[in-house]
Amino acid sequence: MVMFRFAGIIRKYEVIYTLLRHGKGSRNSAGEYVRPVIEYIPLRGAIQPLGDRLLQADGGRYNEDDRRLFTVYKHQKGDVIEHNDKQYTIDDEGDRADYSDTFQYKMKRVSTHDPVR
Repeated sequence: MVMFRFAGIIRKYEVIYTLLRHGKGSRNSAGEYVRPVIEYIPLRGAIQPLGDRLLQADGGRYNEDDRRLFTVYKHQKGDVIEHNDKQYTIDDEGDRADYSDTFQYKMKRVSTHDPVR
């Protein structure tokens, strides 16, 4: 099997982004619900706009506000990413592990009226 090594290329263009990891809510001793704590995990990756071909190929599912993420970190669909004060949701499982040392994801921008906090 051929393994393509792209991590060095990503390092050249990478920026810091934040993964927002949600804990689980719980009940305190009085039985009141305690909201889950959000853990902010700094990671590195290359965040790029979607190309015109991708915008057209997915039948209008994506727009100019959405992005692609290239990283060595394995994300799950639904992970929330924050970059430049904007939040994005990982929208696909960019599994290239069989032939590459990196992962590629499409990210949908979270509405500015309903951010994850």
